[in-house]
Order: sequence, then structure tokens, then C-alpha cells
Amino acid sequence: MKKILLITLISFGFAFNVQSQEFNNIPTSPDFELLADGWYKFQLEGTLFDVELKAGKLVKGNITWFDGSSYSGNLSGTQLSGKGTYVWPDKSRYEGAFKKHQRHGKGSLIAADGTKWSGKWKANKKNGKGKIFDVHGQVLEEGVWESDQLIADK
Repeated sequence: MKKILLITLISFGFAFNVQSQEFNNIPTSPDFELLADGWYKFQLEGTLFDVELKAGKLVKGNITWFDGSSYSGNLSGTQLSGKGTYVWPDKSRYEGAFKKHQRHGKGSLIAADGTKWSGKWKANKKNGKGKIFDVHGQVLEEGVWESDQLIADK
């Protein structure tokens, strides 16, 4: 079951809504270990794969889940890892770095309406320098975040 957390940040009279959703799990199969290194297209547990396998592990590619969510980028087995883009069914998306199936490093979370938070992430939370942009690309807020909380304005 997918959890949805709606965060509203008020800045300069503008509301910035971001859906911070969990990522879908990546199904796996013991048969992966039997496959030679290379690219494969297949369906497993309602999930479509167009991926590269090395030594029986997923390393990169495109994955689409039955709910319409998708991921394109690097993988480490059954975890999002490295650079990639995850798109939710409502078309909001995260573009950036992943570590152990979480947002971690530099990245941007773009809401379906075009508003955006861009900056540093740690363990799926805004952590470090970041900016909030409106739908026209104008900076609404800039500062330092810690565990999803703005702790210092620029």
C-alpha cells in the first residue's frame, strides 16, 4: 500500500504543495541469477522491466509498475541507486540521486503543477541547501533544510 504525505510550505504568500510519496518496491526472482549478463524485457508481478542484468542483479534500466509509476536510471539489485528519475501516477517526479531506495544527494522534486523543490537530500528528506520554485521558475524560498524543516533562510 502506497503512503502519501502532503506537505504545504507557505512562503511569500504562495503555497507550495509537494506529494512526497514512497517508491514502489522492485519485484525480484531467483531466476535472475540464471540469466547471462545483458538487457532483458519482461513482466514480473504486474511490473514491466526493460533492464540490464549483471551477475544476476539489476544494474540499470526502465521499470513501470501496474499503478503507472515508473523509474528510469541506475539500480543496485532491487533498490534505486545512483542517478535516476521516478515518476508517480499523478505525474509528479523526482530527478536526481538515490541511495538504498531513497532520495539521497542532489535532486529535484517537481510537483504535478510544476512547482519544484531542488537541493540536497538525505534519507528521503530535504537536508542541506535548497530552493523552492514556483511554476514559472521564480525562486520563492532559499535556505538550508534539516530533516524536511527549513532551519535557515538565505
